Amino acid sequence: MMMRYAAAAVSLALLAGTPLAAQAQNAPEKPKLHLAAAGVGFPYLPFVIASSRGYFKQAGLDVDIGVYSGGAKALQALMGGSADFVAGAYSNTITMAVKGQKLVSFAIQANCPGFVFGVTKGSRDKIKSYADLKGKRIGVSSPGSSFHMGVNYLLSRAGVKPDEVSIIGVGSSSGAVAAARGGQVDAMMSNDPVATILQDSGDLFPLAAMRSPEATQKTLGGNYPEAAVYATKDFVDKYPNTVQAIATAIVRAEQWLAQATPEQVAAAVPPEYALADKEVFAQAYTNMRACLSQDGVMTDEAARTVRNVLAAFDPAIASARIDLDATYTNRFVQQVPKQ
Repeated sequence: MMMRYAAAAVSLALLAGTPLAAQAQNAPEKPKLHLAAAGVGFPYLPFVIASSRGYFKQAGLDVDIGVYSGGAKALQALMGGSADFVAGAYSNTITMAVKGQKLVSFAIQANCPGFVFGVTKGSRDKIKSYADLKGKRIGVSSPGSSFHMGVNYLLSRAGVKPDEVSIIGVGSSSGAVAAARGGQVDAMMSNDPVATILQDSGDLFPLAAMRSPEATQKTLGGNYPEAAVYATKDFVDKYPNTVQAIATAIVRAEQWLAQATPEQVAAAVPPEYALADKEVFAQAYTNMRACLSQDGVMTDEAARTVRNVLAAFDPAIASARIDLDATYTNRFVQQVPKQ
């Protein structure tokens, strides 16, 4: 299940003031691309803005965007060859490294996940802590997604095993809202704007909220870069100019978001991605904007935090010798001029 939204291509030769020889040398090797997005929650706003404000186009890219029902589905599209790169969880580079698959994150979209884990209205009186979740139905974007991994970590803190709950895929947009309001789940992992919509309507009551670096550090032990842009190592090695163009577009979007008002952001997001009216959207954005990256850079500490969170509930990761340096690179985002 996915929505389509295309950004039209433009030639780098149209960029003013750049010598033609340099333009040809630095032009994207593969300008027409398919992006598999894990969702349209606010940690993924940079790719949405890169498309809607024309930053992909200005970088010489024609990017077709497919929004999938969760990170696991977006990852499947990449590994199956139907997508060129993914806007999804950095944690996927680690889980796939354990399986011998080499993925590389080359731009971070958010330094904290913006996760809100809460109890739905019908189960509020029954669930007061993580321990009370044993035997309950928990909604995530899709099984195997970063939402699911976040749930597993929180359960592990209370001694609840992953197989002691029922995980239900509800998507990360309108489907999640319907599942919470319809009583399909007892608890849910979500992010904004869905979390704000459900909180405001009295349909979700948080047990944990990770909408700021400080709250994330308290809950997960450090910065947790939920949203990244990644591709296979083969793609990064084969198409460095293309990867640079993608990174440039993402960072330019982050730079714009850093100085834009919530109302300007709401106006810049296409209706099919908004999920709420502009007033609620602006409120939701205000709730978590501190999580968004302003430069796309991954830190060593953040990468270790993600690995430690995964290792807390996944024995395969806990016992694996993972070269974290091979799962991400900052060399492309560091080439983007600061504004």
